Amino acid sequence: MKAMISWSSGKDSAFALHEIRQAGAFDVVGALTTVTETFSRVSIHGVREEILRAQLDAAGLPPLIVPIPYPCPNEIYEQRMMQALAQARADGITHMIFGDLFLEDIRAYREAKLSGTGITPVFPLWQRPTAQLARG
Repeated sequence: MKAMISWSSGKDSAFALHEIRQAGAFDVVGALTTVTETFSRVSIHGVREEILRAQLDAAGLPPLIVPIPYPCPNEIYEQRMMQALAQARADGITHMIFGDLFLEDIRAYREAKLSGTGITPVFPLWQRPTAQLARG
């Protein structure tokens, strides 16, 4: 099954990728990340795009970068994400991996937005004890 990872550039994304690769159930073929057009930085963590690209090169993942304005109204964010998801689906992606741990509202939002797209969300770290993750 072909999958993409939603890549925030943070440690939860990296650990989710590690766990998914260890399990071997998915062929992770790329990483989806939003980058602010104004600053060329990952929107969630503010990491420079050059560092993002270096992370993904090291992980062997081609980027699917979704440019968004700053500030970004939710309507524009959702429109651009839906375009990116449609492209991913056209490329044969069937699953999207997320590094979410505990935020139920974020998980519900992701599940709702992926509903009907043909892409199934996967949460390999969901409700894992953080002490265990820290010691990994």
